[in-house]
Amino acid sequence: MKNNNKFKIAFIFIFVFFCLIMTTNAETKQVVLNSAVNIRKGPGTNYSRVVLGAKGSTYTLKSENIIADEPKNGDCNSGWYQIEYNNSTAYLCTAYATIKDPNEATVDVYGRPWTTPKKAIVGGAKFISGSYISKGQFTSYLKKFNVNPNSAYNTYNHQYMANLAAPYSEAYTSYRSYKENGLLELPLEFTIPIFDNMPDYTTLPGKATDKSGQKEIKDKEFEKLLDKEEFPESYKCKLRILHNTYPNWIFKSLKTNLDFNSSINSEQKVSSIQGGKQYYELDKNGNATSSEKGWYIANKATVGYYLDPRNFLIPERILMFENLGYSDNYNEKVVSSILKGTFMDNISVLDNQSYASIFVEAGKSANMSAVYLASLAKQESGTKLSNTTNGAEFTYNGVTYKGLYNFFNIGAFSSEKNPALAGLVYASGGSDSVIVGSESSSGSSSSATNNDENEILSKLGASKKEDCLVDLKIGTTISDLKKKISNATITITNAKDNDIIKTGQEIVIKYNSKTYNYIIAVNGDVNGDGKIDAADYVKIKNYIMEKKNSSLNIAESLAADVDGSGTIGAADYVKIKNSIMER
Repeated sequence: MKNNNKFKIAFIFIFVFFCLIMTTNAETKQVVLNSAVNIRKGPGTNYSRVVLGAKGSTYTLKSENIIADEPKNGDCNSGWYQIEYNNSTAYLCTAYATIKDPNEATVDVYGRPWTTPKKAIVGGAKFISGSYISKGQFTSYLKKFNVNPNSAYNTYNHQYMANLAAPYSEAYTSYRSYKENGLLELPLEFTIPIFDNMPDYTTLPGKATDKSGQKEIKDKEFEKLLDKEEFPESYKCKLRILHNTYPNWIFKSLKTNLDFNSSINSEQKVSSIQGGKQYYELDKNGNATSSEKGWYIANKATVGYYLDPRNFLIPERILMFENLGYSDNYNEKVVSSILKGTFMDNISVLDNQSYASIFVEAGKSANMSAVYLASLAKQESGTKLSNTTNGAEFTYNGVTYKGLYNFFNIGAFSSEKNPALAGLVYASGGSDSVIVGSESSSGSSSSATNNDENEILSKLGASKKEDCLVDLKIGTTISDLKKKISNATITITNAKDNDIIKTGQEIVIKYNSKTYNYIIAVNGDVNGDGKIDAADYVKIKNYIMEKKNSSLNIAESLAADVDGSGTIGAADYVKIKNSIMER
């Protein structure tokens, strides 16, 4: 009898052990490298390299938890995966890898490659929600300044934006939409950080100090709520004014337990700004420290101003503290008001769906604010089509891609030689289907121009450069194009037959059962209004002189190359100037 019991116990032990092994194997996941990347001893580029992992290499994932970056220059804002390498723990940047279940086909968790605007917006929303919003960085302010002690990431690390003033700009974009649609009357909830040892005021260099506030207590019940949240008087005097106009608003405090001056010192390392020398950190020779082209490390006074929540407790800026969770109040009508006047104020041709409804759908699926997503897309991608939103062909690190979109510039690390293009490589997810030489997801051929496309270009009297349609004459109408190819269907979003074509417009040509997508680049029409005038002259001149906000996207660059030399120089703006004077 005793032997039988021993046999049963042994059998149970073996069975349980076998189940544990099977469970462990079933749950073990791997990461596949989307491109060559350094694998390091710790979660930061300041750690020594273990090995250069090749594209397609597979490693065992030790934990699905993303480890916060310990930056030397903030090189991996998306965080690090902990992997196993040669029986030891190593780390690789999440931006360059995809989680793979060994029992399933490889499926990118963010739906990459992002080969249509919708895929980029929906996948990007999932990335932002999963990496930031759900991890304790649930306001625009906290996505820039990670000062939440309850965040999943180390304080000051894992910050979405290098732009110091990004929350300031995003808040105003949202405010205008909220105001137009009556949303300011809703019981909005704001979470406002409080630091230790804050000064009485902080001031933006060159600006007057704002000492406004209401000392008088008019609503005793509201005052009890402020006391319960332990807001200092310097906060209360601002919040009382807001409460007078918006009595439904709810204000929560977030006690960071961080020294304000220490926070300034930490945030300065990862904060860039544009605008003027008075905002920049200067060396002993009076030169600004550049973080990337057109951007400079901010000085401590400027960092302190943008870090201080009290400066933004006004209707136009307070939305940087709003919880970014999903809300049914933010419908297509609301989102449309944000997108008005941008290239997104219509439908996405590749998705056959309005951009407004795409943002709402993305917000719902990622459980985050559609208004915030639309505002962020404007902030990151601009109001006109650009490299990150036009799907044009580009080459980066010797590899040529096409048909990729990245509306939120995810993976566009400032340490890259071209952050925007690096973000598009991230959008590829390592997929060979978006590398030129294979069939593009948009349905058009990749590197080689086929016979049908040659016929289209010949009839239009146009050429193709970097997926843009060039050499079309200024003043050409859509009707003129249709007459040249009578057996083709030609569509330009939100344009009528008698409208003149403009730089930056997306044109779709269906010919012999095939679809061809281009961005129009009209020679000389640099600003995209369909005309050649002083505005184009100024735009080219500012670009050559590298003035602030003077960058050109691919279509604008081709339009600016008036003399066809392949470069943009003085000869181009002289040609435009002469053309204007000859009228």
